[in-house]
Amino acid sequence: MKKIDFTMHFSAVQQSLDRVFKDMLAFQTEYLQELFARNDTVTVDLLTERRNIKNGMVNFKDKSYPVIKTSKNYNHNYKDKYVEFPLPLADLALMKDFALTSEEVQHEPEMFDLNWLNVPYKEWYKYRGERYPIEKRHGLFKLGLAPSADGSSSVAFGHYFLMNESDIDKTLIKKWIFFYLDKYLPHCRFQGINRFYPSRVRPFSLYKKRMALEWFSFLPAEILPEEVPSANEVIYLPNCGSIIISTEQPYDFENPEMRKVAAAIEQELHHLGLLPLVDHFGIPQISDLPFISREQRLKNMSQGSGV
Repeated sequence: MKKIDFTMHFSAVQQSLDRVFKDMLAFQTEYLQELFARNDTVTVDLLTERRNIKNGMVNFKDKSYPVIKTSKNYNHNYKDKYVEFPLPLADLALMKDFALTSEEVQHEPEMFDLNWLNVPYKEWYKYRGERYPIEKRHGLFKLGLAPSADGSSSVAFGHYFLMNESDIDKTLIKKWIFFYLDKYLPHCRFQGINRFYPSRVRPFSLYKKRMALEWFSFLPAEILPEEVPSANEVIYLPNCGSIIISTEQPYDFENPEMRKVAAAIEQELHHLGLLPLVDHFGIPQISDLPFISREQRLKNMSQGSGV
C-alpha cells in the first residue's frame, strides 16, 4: 500500500495557547483515536529544566515518566534540555503547563514548543522510509503547538500524518480542516496541505518560482469555482480566502495525470493573477499576503496593475 506523508498547518489570531491546546486535544479525541490503532499512550517532546530529569525519569508535579531520549538546548543561557518520553493519554492535558516551566520559555515565551506523537520519534523516522510498510489503520501522527514565529499574538499549530493513502480521503480532510475553521474564523489562517516526497522528488509549478499546487492549497483571495474549472472543488471562506482542492483522491505530484490537472489549475490561477511567487528572496510568504476580494481584484486587473 502506498504511503502518504503530509502536514496540515494553521495559525489562529487572538487565541490563547490554552484555548488552542484544548481544541487540539478535542480534535485528537474526535478524529484520531479510532483512526490510528495505537491510542493508549503518546510520546511527548518538549523543553524543560534539567533539574526535572533525574535517574532516567522526567518529573512534573507528583508524576514521573521514563525518559526515551534527551538532547541539549543550544541556547546556553538557560539550564534546559529537550526530553522525549512516553505518556499515558490521560496525562496529556498536563503537558502545556509542563512545557511552560522551561527556564527559556519563562524568559522568552515565544520559544514555547510542544509536540506529541502516537509513536516514538525513532519509529516515526523508520516508517518515513520506503522500506517499511504501514499496516492498515496503523498510521502515525504528530501534533505540534507553538507561538507564531513572526512575534504576533497568534498561535501556530501543525498536524503531521504518515499513513496509507487508502485510509484518507477528501471528505475526511475537509472535516479535519473545518473542525478548526468553524471555531476560529475569521481569526484563523489555514496554510494548506503539504505533502512530502522522497528526497529525489521536489514538486514544482508550471511557472518558475510560482506556487506549486497541492491537494489542498489556500490563497488569501475570493475565488469563484467557475474561475478555476479544472479544480475538483473551490471553497470560499468569507473575507479570508479560498481553498483550492485539486483532485478527489490524494494528490500525487508523481502521478502524471494528476500533474496535468494541477498544471491546468496553475494556468487558470496565473491568468487571474493569483499564482503567488515563492522561493524568492524578498517575496512575502503566502501567509503574509493580505486578503483581496474578487471586486478589488477585477478592479486592479482593469487598471492594469494585476495582483
